[in-house]
Amino acid sequence: MRLFRIVSLHLQNIFHHRLRSFVWFLIPLMNNLTVILFWSGAIKNTSQNAAWTMSTITTYYFLLTIINSMLNSYIQEDVAEFDIKQGDLVRYLTRPFPYYWIKFIEEIPYRILQGSYGIILIIIFSFFYKNYIIISNKPIIILLSIPIMILALFLSFTLKMNLGLSAFWFKDSRSFFELVTIIIIIFSGGVMPLFLLPQGLQTISSILPFAYTAYFPILSLQGNLSYIQLIRVIGIQCLWLAVFIAINRIMWKYGIKQFTSFGQ
Repeated sequence: MRLFRIVSLHLQNIFHHRLRSFVWFLIPLMNNLTVILFWSGAIKNTSQNAAWTMSTITTYYFLLTIINSMLNSYIQEDVAEFDIKQGDLVRYLTRPFPYYWIKFIEEIPYRILQGSYGIILIIIFSFFYKNYIIISNKPIIILLSIPIMILALFLSFTLKMNLGLSAFWFKDSRSFFELVTIIIIIFSGGVMPLFLLPQGLQTISSILPFAYTAYFPILSLQGNLSYIQLIRVIGIQCLWLAVFIAINRIMWKYGIKQFTSFGQ
């Protein structure tokens, strides 16, 4: 009950800036709509690919917009710029909760608000263009997709948290964040579905954790993964999450010793 109250208070605070969150949602949406237009022209001038039709294109990029808005965390700059460099971390150290979980609770309302924009969008679009949105209606697929999306949220959050904690050692982390963001976009299917990449890049992407934060959650919702593949995705997500959490604890243990802050 107390946790729900804390999340509710953060949600009320974020709701005061709902227009800003809506603009943040619109930017990737406009980008993905542009990509849909590109692919709609491309498939008309090339041989038809049974796995890549207009309906699968539309579904993929709409789900990509929703998944990124709902599950993709952007906590790294907040941790690096405000908490570590500007000293706001001090107020977290006096609280009886781990810093990781406090920041995660603060992040949830952002994902709820922006994710709700995406859900409303796809409901409206499905009403007018029902044939262009393909989502699995099998209960077991949907049931297995839920832990995949939850783990994707934790993967994204923990990865971005670790990036933010790098500010304990680096004075300027912005260029590093941008480089990692580009890598994440490419290998998470943000540019195009990974099955369209060369075989070598597909193999690399299946090993790296980034595809398990967006690409595989999308495939699971589309019903493009078998039950065995869904279980395998969950297993790999758990493995990478364990690695990220271990790195997080090491970075926090040694990074907090580098932290200094001065009062006014």
